Amino acid sequence: MQPFAISQPAISKHLRVLERAGLISRGRDAQRRPRSLEAGPLAEANEWLERYRQIWEESFERLDDLLKKLTTQNPRHPKTRHTAERKRVLR
Repeated sequence: MQPFAISQPAISKHLRVLERAGLISRGRDAQRRPRSLEAGPLAEANEWLERYRQIWEESFERLDDLLKKLTTQNPRHPKTRHTAERKRVLR
């Protein structure tokens, strides 16, 4: 059984892409080519992603608020209509 679900050439290709992106570096130890993670570029990528995550999270929160407002103001919305009908029956 192989330790990975992908072929060795596919692993090598992924490693080359990561190395060209500066996310890993390659060393040399006799016949081995150990790789190391490069913390600096990974931290920069994480900071960039975090900024956009916060922006999207705030946008989705605003959208949620707007949708709640619209559904409570729209008497044709099924949820609002049922609430109005219940109130009428209770009177």
